[in-house]
Order: sequence, then structure tokens, then C-alpha cells
Amino acid sequence: MILLGLRAFERHISLYLQVPKHVSNTIGAGRMGKLKPRVFVSFLLLLAICISLLSIPNANSQSAAVTTTTTIEQPPSGQCDEISLAFSARAGQELAGTFSSDASISFYILSPADFDAIRNPNCRLPSSARPLYSQTNSVGHDNPYRTLAFPANGTYYIVFVLLNSGQAELASGFATVKVSFPASTIFITTEASSTISSSSIIVRTTQSTNESATESATESATVASTGPSFGTFGLIGLVVAVGLIASVMVFMKRGKSQTGQKVVLKQETVKKEVRPESPQPKPGPAGQNISTGYPELDTILAGGLPLGLSIVLTGPPCDEKNLILSRFLETNLISGRECIFISTSLDRVREMLSKHKNLHVILCNPQAETIAAPYPEVVKIKTVDSLIQINLEYDTAAGGLSSGKPSILCLEILDDVLLEHHAATRRWLMDILGRGKGIQMTCLATLNPAMHSTQELQAILETFDGHIDLYEAEVQGRPKLIQVKKLGGRTFLDSEVRVEKDRI
Repeated sequence: MILLGLRAFERHISLYLQVPKHVSNTIGAGRMGKLKPRVFVSFLLLLAICISLLSIPNANSQSAAVTTTTTIEQPPSGQCDEISLAFSARAGQELAGTFSSDASISFYILSPADFDAIRNPNCRLPSSARPLYSQTNSVGHDNPYRTLAFPANGTYYIVFVLLNSGQAELASGFATVKVSFPASTIFITTEASSTISSSSIIVRTTQSTNESATESATESATVASTGPSFGTFGLIGLVVAVGLIASVMVFMKRGKSQTGQKVVLKQETVKKEVRPESPQPKPGPAGQNISTGYPELDTILAGGLPLGLSIVLTGPPCDEKNLILSRFLETNLISGRECIFISTSLDRVREMLSKHKNLHVILCNPQAETIAAPYPEVVKIKTVDSLIQINLEYDTAAGGLSSGKPSILCLEILDDVLLEHHAATRRWLMDILGRGKGIQMTCLATLNPAMHSTQELQAILETFDGHIDLYEAEVQGRPKLIQVKKLGGRTFLDSEVRVEKDRI
């Protein structure tokens, strides 16, 4: 900014000192000596720039980052290994930097509670966790990260997780990971809370097969030397240079007023420097996204749900979750898409049945015959005990859809099926979702994580291409927030959005 200001200042001085051609021809060569102050002013400008450059902090200043590198030994097939760094943080602060890995790893920054939760045989976070930052299945160099604001003073953890899925072995037997963070970050050991120096950070390696842990010093953690700041010397030098330039301008102005010569100056238009806007996720190609009917959710989805993918919406029972599902159905029915709705309730679609002929409803409820008596077009199933019967009715509805046109499937019976059939639910779900992909069917299912065990919940979440989480914020008033966790490899905004019922 200082250099830009000096350059603009120099342009204005040059215009002020410039003598038009017709004036120089009349005053003769003898008076050209009066232009020598211009050389002196240019010298002063150069001096000011040099002082500024010498005073500006270099790259190795206090804002430099610490980089630490370590290795994770590849665990046996089907098991995981993790490395963690504990550090101290203050409420409201954020942590930012880059991380790298030569193998597919998961990178987290966690609170103590979430750190305890991830230390399980699968090294996976439960759906109830609220990581300050998370990136799964990441590989490559210099991947940027930035945490959410730390909710309170205390100890937090940087965690790397290596999972051996058995599909690809590491040739060297270990993965090399690297993470950078601000030099001001205070790290602590895992055995005590004593502060340790940045040049000898201690990391903790946790094996998933047992509770033992080994400590190893990082291979490298180098802090660049602190350079000078733009302090008193630079400020005084800049003020002196500007003062000298102003004095020369005043003397020259007085000299010109005495000679009575008037120089017409041309005003120069200064083009404003246009800075590019911060990058935003690009919406998918036209026709490849399906709107949810909720603009804020479409924004973080980069245009809507990708065509042909299966998405699960998790969250507690609440009006917001029901409204999102209803808006998704209604928006696509209005757009002319055919929709199959499998649920235990008609409340969300009762009005839609009378308006839209392209809605196919399968009702699974002991009172189905009574509830849906006014709607003969509704398929009625008394229980979810028979997955075969549900499949047959789904096949019949799917067989009546228009060939070659994208369609919608809404599953609101997933909680009931999982409670009844447990492990068999995953096989049933994979069968239905797999057949839906073949006919360009986009699926949105709802699930309440609090109703199921962690193992069963993770098995179901892995079955879907995408995951959208709706939850209550841990602040006063407990507003509802929504965040996209994954989207089948598509681009999306990794940020939280507040959910307000009157905007859905």
C-alpha cells in the first residue's frame, strides 16, 4: 500500500513539474536549468521507497508459520492409526495453515470431547461430533485449512488418521504428513500441560489395536527468524522524505507565481485497482443440479443436489427438517418431475396429493387403511416388517415412471427400518439406491442419529453419496444450523448456514 501511494504521489508531482512544449520553446535553453529540481524530487522519492522497503517486515517475520513433519506407520488391514498434537487456544481465536500427505489421510482439529470420541477402533468421529475443522480422504501438498472460532479457552488437538482399507498398500510402510501453523501457537505435551518449544514439538501416536501410545519427536519443526517490523526508524524516514518533497513543491510554486507563467495541467484519470472476488464454488452444468427449494441450502450445495445422487439429511425431529423435505418435494413436483414418497405419515403430502398427479405415495403405518382412506391412489402397507413387500411396491411405482426423465425418491422410513432390521437395512438400502442410479433418480432420505448406535449409524451414512447435517448450535438460544458433510465428490461450501423456518 505504501508503494502504491508513493507511485501515485510521484505521478502527481511529475504532472506538476511538467513544462508544456510551447512554453519550453519560448523560455529558451537558458531556463531549462529550472527543471533540475525535478531530478532532486525523483531522488527523494527513491530514497523514501528504499527506506520503506528496508523497514517492511520480511517473509521471515513474526507472522511466519511453523512447519512440522512426521510419519504414521501403516496399521494392519482394516485397522487405523492416528497422530495427534495438543495445543492451547483462546476463545474466539482461529487456527489456519496448510497440511500435506503422501497418502490418503483424514485431518481434524478437535475439542477434548471430540478427541476422546475419535479414539475408537475405527478412528472415526460420531455424527454428534462438532469438529473445528475436518477433511477426510485427503492427499497432496499444501492443502489449506482454517478452523472455526474456538468456543472457549483450553486445550485442542490436531489429529491425523491413516486407515488401511486393504485396497492399496503403502510401498514404504508408512505415510509422511506435514502441517503448518502460526509460530505463536503454544503446544503442550500429552503427559503434562507444560509449554514446550516450537522446535521440539512432541506428537503422540495411538495404535487402534491397543491402548498403548508411543511418543516421538517430529522430524522437523523450524521457526523462521523474526525480522524487523515497520517501527520508528521507517516511520521517521518516510515522514522526513515526504516533508522534503512538500518543501520543494512549495518553493517551486512560489517561483512560478513570481514569473507569472501559467502552466495548464492535464488531469490524469487514475484507474482503480480491481481485486478479484474470493473464489466461490461453481454451480454444476445446467440440468445437473436439482433445487431443494431452500435457497440458502442450494447456495452451499453449489446449485442444489447433484442429479442421480443419494443424500441423507440427519438431525433431530424438528419443524425445520420436515419443512426442508416438504419444500424439496413440492419444488420438484411443480417442476414436473415424478416423485416417489415412502413414509409413515401423510401430513407432509396430504395437500400435494390433490394438486399433483406425478406424486406416488407408499404409506407404511398400522393405521394406513384409515389414514389414507380418502386417497385410493396411496399404496398402503401396515408395517415395515417385510422389506420384500416394500421393495415390490417400490418397483411397481418406479416402473410407472416416465422413461429417461430424472425423478425423485424421498425416504422417510429409514429410522423405522433400521430399528426393525438393523444390519439388513444396509443391504436393502444399497439395492434400492443402486437401482435408482440406473434411472437418474435423486434420493433424499431423513435420519435421526440419536435413535441408533454409532456402528449402525456409520454403516448407513457410508451407504449414501452425500450427507447434510442439521443440528442445534451450542450457544444461547440454540439456533438450528445446517452443513454439508460430503457430496459425492462434487463441489460445495464447507460452511454452516443458520436455518430459519420463515425462509424455507
